[in-house]
Amino acid sequence: MFVEEVMRRKVITVRPDQTVLEALQLAKVNRIRHLPVTRDNNNKLVGIVSDRDLRDVSPSVLLEQQHSAVLQSTKVEEIMKREVITVHPLDYLDDAARLMYKHRIGCLPVVRRDRLVGIITDTDLLRTLIELIGSTDTGSTLEIKVPERYGSLAEITEIIKKHKISIASCFIRPDKSPQHRLIVMRLKTIDPTQIIAKIQKAGYQVLRPFAGEDEHHE
Repeated sequence: MFVEEVMRRKVITVRPDQTVLEALQLAKVNRIRHLPVTRDNNNKLVGIVSDRDLRDVSPSVLLEQQHSAVLQSTKVEEIMKREVITVHPLDYLDDAARLMYKHRIGCLPVVRRDRLVGIITDTDLLRTLIELIGSTDTGSTLEIKVPERYGSLAEITEIIKKHKISIASCFIRPDKSPQHRLIVMRLKTIDPTQIIAKIQKAGYQVLRPFAGEDEHHE
């Protein structure tokens, strides 16, 4: 999946010569935490400010007169971060996620030829993850522990196929033991009981759902 498939194309931006007060108002009205800073009509990216940057420059609200004066006299270019980590629309989404995790940042401006064309945030990544695992649809999630050997996934999907149940999503993640893997599947059924029984009969351990799961979440 590419960044351009997930990014938001309508980006709220601020100019370097605007005041911190204007930036704060933009962020508040649009309920956003990051404002890319652009210059000229070409939407050239020159910096970025976060809600934390804006808060840090603001005096205590208890000092109302001073608070207002500072916000109106301080320009965005005085507080913005000029070295901005960005991605290209055709970068892979997993690479973008790694960048955000590595640098502990909440967003990545999307840039093509120095021009801002979009933005991707941690909220966008979470939304995409939910869509990828199929949690937006009614169904059941199975977590199956399998040995690290050829054919396990094929055998399990064949069992599901015989029950004429569709698989909404499937991914494999490491287990604590290097000799095993965990297959996580989202099935389009609210009652996977018979499928679970057949998977267990085939010699695989079903970790989820476990007995009493509904009671556990109440």
